[in-house]
Amino acid sequence: MPSPLSRRNFLGATTLFATAIATGNKSAIAKLPRASLPNPTASLVTRWDTDRWSLGAYSALPVGATASVRKTLARAIINNRLVFAGEYTDPEYPATVQGALRSGQRAARTLIANGLGPKVIVIGAGMAGVSAAHDLAISGAQVVVVEARDRIGGRVHTNTSWGVSVEMGAAWVHALKTNPLVPLAQQAQLKLIPSDYDNKSFRDTKTGRPSPSAERASNQLVSLLSQLENSWPNPSTSVASWLRQHGLPANRFSTWAVETGVVQEYGLDATKLGARAPTEGSDFLGGDAFVAGGYQHIPELLATNLDIRLSSPVANVDASQPSGVYVRLESDAVLTADAVVMAVPVSLLQAQSPSITGLSKAIQAAIGGIATGNLEKVILRYDKQWWGQETVIGIVGGGLPAQSSNFAPNSALRWTEFYNVTDVVGAPTLVGFSGGSAARKRPKSDSACVAEALGMLQAAFR
Repeated sequence: MPSPLSRRNFLGATTLFATAIATGNKSAIAKLPRASLPNPTASLVTRWDTDRWSLGAYSALPVGATASVRKTLARAIINNRLVFAGEYTDPEYPATVQGALRSGQRAARTLIANGLGPKVIVIGAGMAGVSAAHDLAISGAQVVVVEARDRIGGRVHTNTSWGVSVEMGAAWVHALKTNPLVPLAQQAQLKLIPSDYDNKSFRDTKTGRPSPSAERASNQLVSLLSQLENSWPNPSTSVASWLRQHGLPANRFSTWAVETGVVQEYGLDATKLGARAPTEGSDFLGGDAFVAGGYQHIPELLATNLDIRLSSPVANVDASQPSGVYVRLESDAVLTADAVVMAVPVSLLQAQSPSITGLSKAIQAAIGGIATGNLEKVILRYDKQWWGQETVIGIVGGGLPAQSSNFAPNSALRWTEFYNVTDVVGAPTLVGFSGGSAARKRPKSDSACVAEALGMLQAAFR
């Protein structure tokens, strides 16, 4: 560990650090003097918004939308041959892995109940797709799963490059009570580590110290969101407008609280997130838990003995023909079946990747009525755990010179909350989060994203 710097030298180092971040100067970043914090030994950065097969993190209701769009897609049977599956179609647990799993089970039940088969193609081998295929195969259907990626799991993706399991996508099991993922995790011999969100600290990059103001802003936001969840707001109202109307002040602490408590929760800026979003879904009973040991083992378990064809992106699905469904791959190969489960993210449906022939205007409108939020991670591994025992570390931005620079848009809103996942990963590890437009405007290089995250930590812990 480098020796601690004097306050004057630290402030100079912070300025240099911020300048290097703003300009993206990798050599300057590498040569910067450090504060008393150790350097990470390894890092990982996610980029779900530019991933061709996800184009974002998970679904959310934008301004003007209600949960009825999810119900429309969940109930849809296109030309008595095509059904949808995906977290965006589950009105009870939307935007969760549990919702994806449930949606696949529901899609399979729909096909079985309506006698649609026996030959079924499932498009997408994420949690929704393998869940549907698993249940259909058990019922006796002839199932083929086609997947664009070279792996299964979709937005559940475990990285093992460090020799331990690190979750690049989904990391939690939400609402442990009656959650169908819990027995699957046990069957896959995974450990569920309860998330203690109350074990939290708040720090300010302007002072480098704990921040009572951030804690008060966080508590006020939680109180207001509780009121919002129990109300019936106008769908045309944004969460940002509703919060302003109900007394949330405009200051950097409230802005930080909204960024961590709303934007990083739903993946959409509060100005774009519909006020109905926090009111949808069932109660999340039983708390949340991190998955330790490799979340990807759950979809792999469901995929056992299935006919899954990887690296097989689909170009078009034609469900309008009386003779069956025609699935054309990007390779121009054509597969036929009696029915199809469309289990790709809603963002891909909106991008017509694949396109679907035979959709009604009502279904097209429902697809277009759902937004896709974004949540990205910077994952930092250390030799030693230097940050204490807190589960969550909230960091208010605005204390680095680069954060007022034109070269670093929204940087004060990036990496504003870190989770201590040492017990989950099995090595000293912090995960920093960024959501919404702040995440989409992050630096193009992974090294610059890491530098931003380190800048936040160093400024907050000086």
